[in-house]
Amino acid sequence: MKSIVWTVCMVIAFSIGASGQEKNGSSKRKDSHFEVIDFEGIIKRYLGKHSSPLSPIEGIYSVTCVITKRSRGFLSGKEKERVVKRADNYAKVAIIKDWPDSNREYIEISLGPKMIGQYPIVGEFNSFSEGGGFVYNHYESEDLQLNFTFVITHNDLLEGLYSEVIRKKTITYKLSYFKIHPKRAEDLADRRSN
Repeated sequence: MKSIVWTVCMVIAFSIGASGQEKNGSSKRKDSHFEVIDFEGIIKRYLGKHSSPLSPIEGIYSVTCVITKRSRGFLSGKEKERVVKRADNYAKVAIIKDWPDSNREYIEISLGPKMIGQYPIVGEFNSFSEGGGFVYNHYESEDLQLNFTFVITHNDLLEGLYSEVIRKKTITYKLSYFKIHPKRAEDLADRRSN
């Protein structure tokens, strides 16, 4: 009897996890009259709030990475730079404010594959004292963090760099975050006034 109950529970859990989602992150499940929402839908609602202005960095982003290697030729001594790897739109993340008493200003949450109900914090952003850029700590593992320097180049684009020298070769990681939600501040102002 216990195995039948367990099997029924697993089928229900699987059907809940596999239910389709619409563009806005919500849909109606076939077996319920309640509307459901996914995490991305919750983030979009948070970002669309009217109660307080958002920081320019808060939003949902598509991430691109380009890794280059710069070295001197063995015989010529001429400096060469080549792209080692390029990954366009390889991740989707959300950047939101952290708790007020936290030692970090913003957290980066992965919107990619995850365990049900758990969304990994994959990095943190803290602004420079002058307010012109950000220091980004990317968590690779418990022991490894990469520290990038980021600037907002336009209202909807963040760009960051991290470089390291390995055996006389300079490896540079360039991250480009393109904001996909909310769109530019002017677009939000137009939408709120209508």
